[in-house]
Amino acid sequence: MDKAETYIIPLKDLSLGNHEYDFLLEDEFFERIDAPEVKKGSVKVNVSLKKTSHSFEISFYSKGFVYVPCDRCLEDMKQEIETENQLVVKFGDAYEEVDETLIVVPEYPGEIDLSWYMYEFIALDIPMRHVHPEGECSEEMASKLRGYLREERGEGEDENESGEIDPRWSGLQKLLEDKGNN
Repeated sequence: MDKAETYIIPLKDLSLGNHEYDFLLEDEFFERIDAPEVKKGSVKVNVSLKKTSHSFEISFYSKGFVYVPCDRCLEDMKQEIETENQLVVKFGDAYEEVDETLIVVPEYPGEIDLSWYMYEFIALDIPMRHVHPEGECSEEMASKLRGYLREERGEGEDENESGEIDPRWSGLQKLLEDKGNN
């Protein structure tokens, strides 16, 4: 079976009742998805699928870690993941995402590729702000930021006539201050 087919569930071939699937999503999976947020990681996903006479109730439990760029130093950082999500799938004439939890798939071929849904659930579990714990940011990058700010201040270009810091540089200064406070 092709690696991409690993995540395709043939819904029409399933018997009524419960079905379990376990997936290990590693670097190759994230590279193949080719989405912007996550490129590497190791996440175990348990999929519980319940086929009823009218629909398929799919529950996802994901646990592991992914690597995302630190907002402060841009180096990769390990982000723990643990999430539970549900989808309801029904057969219809054409593929349609009715809402966040209801998907319609064509009765023929009667299958669903879970790869994108698993990725989305993982990506949604990543906090908006991801920053290394204190002392783990790239010292090289922090040093470059401090040096750049000093260089700019030395030339006087970052201060206006009243002595206030140019607001374009205050964001960089805040990053350095945040690092000192974390």
